[in-house]
Parts: sequence; C-alpha cells; structure tokens
Amino acid sequence: MVNLLNQALRSRDVRKLVEPHLHEVVWDSGVDETSEWVMASFEDLTHIQKLESWLNSKEISDSIEVILTDTAWSELQQTTWDALLKKPDDYFNQKHMLVVAADSSWIMEYTPQQIIRFGRWVKVTCRV
Repeated sequence: MVNLLNQALRSRDVRKLVEPHLHEVVWDSGVDETSEWVMASFEDLTHIQKLESWLNSKEISDSIEVILTDTAWSELQQTTWDALLKKPDDYFNQKHMLVVAADSSWIMEYTPQQIIRFGRWVKVTCRV
C-alpha cells in the first residue's frame, strides 16, 4: 500500500488508500481464538493497565507516525504511536475510529463499546 506520510493527504485520499485493502488485514486474536476484540476501558486502573499492556505488546516503534480517522473518513488527525501510548484516553473517547500506521503496515479499530482490535496487512503482490 502507498505510504500515508504525505501531509497534504485529505480524508478522501486516506479512504481511497486504506478502505479497499481492509479485507487483507489479518487481525490478532483477542479475548479468545474466535474473536479479535479486546477490552479498551478507562473505568479503573486495572482496565487502564491491561489496555496499556496490550498496546505495548504490539512492539511498535514509538516514532511511527499514525493517522486517526473516524469510520466516515471525515476527520483526520496525525500523531505518533508514542503520543497515543502516553495518553490513550485522549484518543479512544467513545467515537468509532481507525488508527492506521503511516507506512500502511498495521491498523487498529476502536468502537464506542470500549473494545479494540489490531491487525496487520498481509503482503499483496500488486498495490498501487
């Protein structure tokens, strides 16, 4: 997939680059082998620590740039993985959203039901 680092990208550009390839994502397992979803709650310290531990388990470089967008692809925000890790409650705030690595290597989806999933794109031979 094309690199999403271009600062001039508009939301519709991101959608055109990401959405057609969502079927190629291999989602990590979540709560069990039948589901890729895990809890993403900020209701108490235990839940916060579990979410932070899960995010850290993805072993992503702190400097990786990420794009956050709502599922309507109308709002874009660019940040880094490190900023997201430091204050996840600033980003996961009861709005359905996608977090996409600017290098198009992985994607994370958050839903307002306080669940989250993480996946990586499988290699495809021809992407434009």
